[in-house]
Amino acid sequence: MPLRIVVADDNDAFLAAARDVLSASPGIEVVAAVTTGRQVLDACDEHRPDVAVLDVQMPGGGAALVAEIAQRWPTTRIMCLSARDDADTALAMLIAGATAYVAKGALDEELATCVRRCGEGMLFVIAGCAGDVRRRLAELVSRSGQSR
Repeated sequence: MPLRIVVADDNDAFLAAARDVLSASPGIEVVAAVTTGRQVLDACDEHRPDVAVLDVQMPGGGAALVAEIAQRWPTTRIMCLSARDDADTALAMLIAGATAYVAKGALDEELATCVRRCGEGMLFVIAGCAGDVRRRLAELVSRSGQSR
């Protein structure tokens, strides 16, 4: 059974390219390609995808959208895409419920592989800020252990 994917980006060229790459990949079915957060919610409600691939900066996107998807459809994994390669943005998406954070510049032909790994529940960050994200997550975990 193929992974059912909703892909969302407000850049039409990127959206079309991502949809085409994913649609051509064995084991992946793109059930919707949309451009806004509202459309993502509608598509998730209609299709119940395995993975939602979301542009962080599209209208209606960001941490609030990630949190809403995670709450309403807890079995849908969320892979965030962003032109921003900074730890603050990556951490906000992961804390909101994303499974993965990928800088768009790091993708090349790896999009389908990232989607498959996200669908398996693998937590990952592919961005120049990954080391900083790892360090800051370790600090958060350490602090939460000290406050008990």
